[in-house]
Amino acid sequence: MKVPMSILQTHTCQSSYNRLRYVFNKPAHSYQKTDKRVLAASGFNIKMLHNSGGCISSVQNGAYLEKQFRTVLKRAHNPHRRYQAQTMIISFDPSEFDTSDLKAQSQQALQLVQHYVRKHFADCQSAIAVQSDGEGGKLHAHVVMNTIKPNGKTVPTNRFNINKLRKDFDEEMQTSYQKVTGRQWTNPIHNQPKRKDIHNLTTKSEWQQQLKKLINQIKVKVTNITDFLHQLEQRGVTVTERQKGKSWTYHQVVNTKDGVKELKVRDFYQRVDKQTGEIKSSRGLGQSFTKSEIEQYFNRNKEKENQYYDRREDNGLEKVKTMAADARARVRQQRRINEVAQQRLEKATHDEERKAAKQKARLFDQKQHETRRTAKFNQPAPKTQRQGGQEQRRSSKEAEGPEF
Repeated sequence: MKVPMSILQTHTCQSSYNRLRYVFNKPAHSYQKTDKRVLAASGFNIKMLHNSGGCISSVQNGAYLEKQFRTVLKRAHNPHRRYQAQTMIISFDPSEFDTSDLKAQSQQALQLVQHYVRKHFADCQSAIAVQSDGEGGKLHAHVVMNTIKPNGKTVPTNRFNINKLRKDFDEEMQTSYQKVTGRQWTNPIHNQPKRKDIHNLTTKSEWQQQLKKLINQIKVKVTNITDFLHQLEQRGVTVTERQKGKSWTYHQVVNTKDGVKELKVRDFYQRVDKQTGEIKSSRGLGQSFTKSEIEQYFNRNKEKENQYYDRREDNGLEKVKTMAADARARVRQQRRINEVAQQRLEKATHDEERKAAKQKARLFDQKQHETRRTAKFNQPAPKTQRQGGQEQRRSSKEAEGPEF
C-alpha cells in the first residue's frame, strides 16, 4: 500500500560527514532513469558549488559541505553532541512527477522543496538534493539539516514530527504545485482505496491511550517495579532507559495502517527555556508515567502497608499492655481486699480475746469476793463483841419489864 503523504521518513544521523557524502558523492543506485546521482541541488545558510553558468551545480562535494556543518556545530554548547544531522526524504508520487522529463521535473521538485524548507526551516543550515536513481526511478529529494542553527542554538527535535511534516508538505503542495508545474495537484490520498481492516488498525494516539490504561491496570496489581516491568513485557510492552537510567521509553509492536510497526513513546519530557524557565513543549505519556513517579507510587504503597502493620502491632501491644495493666490492677485490688479482710479478722480476734479476758477477770473477781464473804461469815465473833451483845440483850429485857 502506498504511503499517503509525500514525506516518507525522517531520522537523525550521528555523522553529518557520512550522510552528506552518501547523498552527493555515492554512485547512482540504478541507471534505469539516469546515471546521475543528483539531478538538482540547493541549500540554506550554506555555500554551494556553482557551475560555469553561475547556477548551483548538481555536483557537490560532501566533505566541503560537511566542513561548513562542522563550523556551525562548534558554536553549540556541546559541539561533541551525539547527533549531528537530521534528514528528511520527500518522495513524489508518479501522478505528481512521471519522470518523463527529468531535467524540468527535477527543477520543479527542487522549487517545491525549497519553498517548503524556506517556510518551515529557514533558520536552519541545510542542503537539498533531488534524485531519481532508486530502483523504482521515482523522483525524490533528500534534505540534510544541521542539528545546530547558525546562531549556535539547537534545532528542537519536535519540529521533525513526521505527522506534522507530512501535513505541512501537503499544504505546500496544495498551495504551490500548480504555480510551479502549471498542473492542478490531486492529492494521491484520495485515489487510494480504503482498507477493509481500517477500523482494526491502531493509530499512535490510540496506542498511547491504551498503553496508559494498561500501565494503570498493572500498577494496582503488583507491589514492586520489577513485577511491573515483567507484567508489561508479558503484554508485549518493553521499556528502555535513557538519560543514564533516569527516564523510560515505552515500546510495543502494533498493527497500524502502515503495517506492523514498533511504536515508542517517552514517559515524559519538557523543553524549557533556560533563560526564562518557560515551558515550550511537553511530550510523552505524562508525568505520572515516569520512572520516578512509578517508583514513588510503589514506595508510598509500601510505606502505607508498613504503617498498617505497625498500627496492628501497636494495637496488639497496646492491648497486651492494657490486659497486663488490668491484671495488675485486679491483683492490687485483690491484695487490698485480702489486707482489709486480714485487718478485720485480726481486729475481731483481738476484740474476742479482750472480751474473754474481761470476762475471765470479772469471774475471778466475783470468785474472790465470794471467797472473802464466805470466809468472813464463817469466822467466830470476838469476845468483847459477844459480851456487848449479851449486855445489849439484857438492857432490852430490863426496859421491857419483868415477865409475867
